[in-house]
Amino acid sequence: MSDRIRLTIGERVLDSGLTLLAVHNPRVPTFACVVSLDIRIGAEPAAQSGLANLVGECLDEGTRRHSGLELAAAAERLGAAMEGNHRGGVVMSPAATQKESLALLREMVLEPEFPGREVRRVQAEVLTEIKAEDDDPRAVAARRFRKEVYGEHPLGRPSHGWAQTVAKLKPRDLRGFHATWFRPAGGFVAAAGPEVPEKALDRLEKAFGGFRGKPSKHPQPPVVALPPRGRDAHLPMAREQVHVYLGHLGIRRTDPDYYVLSVMDHVLGTGPGFTSRCSRKLRDELGLCYAVSAGITPSAGEEPGTFTAYIGTSPEHRQKAVDGFLAEIHRIRTEPVTAQELQDVKDYLTGSFVFALERNSNLAAYAIRARRFALGFDFLQRYPDIVRSITVEQVREAAERHLHPDRLAVVSAGAS
Repeated sequence: MSDRIRLTIGERVLDSGLTLLAVHNPRVPTFACVVSLDIRIGAEPAAQSGLANLVGECLDEGTRRHSGLELAAAAERLGAAMEGNHRGGVVMSPAATQKESLALLREMVLEPEFPGREVRRVQAEVLTEIKAEDDDPRAVAARRFRKEVYGEHPLGRPSHGWAQTVAKLKPRDLRGFHATWFRPAGGFVAAAGPEVPEKALDRLEKAFGGFRGKPSKHPQPPVVALPPRGRDAHLPMAREQVHVYLGHLGIRRTDPDYYVLSVMDHVLGTGPGFTSRCSRKLRDELGLCYAVSAGITPSAGEEPGTFTAYIGTSPEHRQKAVDGFLAEIHRIRTEPVTAQELQDVKDYLTGSFVFALERNSNLAAYAIRARRFALGFDFLQRYPDIVRSITVEQVREAAERHLHPDRLAVVSAGAS
């Protein structure tokens, strides 16, 4: 399997501190480029929660040279698809139009105007989404769960903000955020396509070489720690079901136990289909639900993620579901997984990871992730051997270190 993925990746660091990456993918006639700047959790103040998200949503609403409609029409003529986000943006296009598509991406990310009329329209759409979530018990429970885990840390706030903070945002706030945080230092621009890396890097440098600006000082987010004991909260809503989240603070992507915990996750609660222990126990044996999951690695990033278990069930089964999760958490902490469970997960992980790299945009994002988390560009060659080397005892020990059943936050919303 490791012989199937061999990427050639070029790298160039500009004087501005911007890192350019180019992935050679000679088999396809397409191109993708991702801009991911050093904009971290906490860049927006709590009183302006949702500002970063709104900036990303409005990047394509108009620039110094084009209105939002003109920008969309220009992309369409090139056969390109383009969208912004709070750290930059991405463009995908035919390789034949990569030069023009790259210029459009640069314009969108670095030269947005945030016109008032368009900002207000997008702002209204975000507020509509927030209002819809207020009526969705699963979303309500998920928001409260993050608050229980993260407290005053910025990750305890919803990424799109609160209705009361988003409603107060003005176009000048978006322009101020962009001017402060869209800087080259610590950022990445990664492209993937059929061009050889050196030529692709030259193209990226020509497009982004003029991107200048001193780095802004990042605020230090508060330290988050596991609480000394668990918490349990229910938010009553007029619904037939109850949605339950259970978990605690998780790990960063750089945690040395990440790969062992990924294997643990698939045994415990994130396996494909209904093969995980939680699915077999809570769904198949107890008949409590259709959707159930549990894992600690999916949310791991630059900041600690969460260990999160979720189930939607009938209100009379809430405690039975929580007890079922607790039993499986205790079990994986104290008993080695079976040799067959371990082999099944290894076969799945080493056989499926290549599918996440079929698109150029995923290859570009992979190159950024490899640099941001110091994985090394040869990570794809090493990954299968890393997974195959994991033992049953390593899984149990990692579970014991990182899962804390006596310190869980249990949050539910829906029928009482």
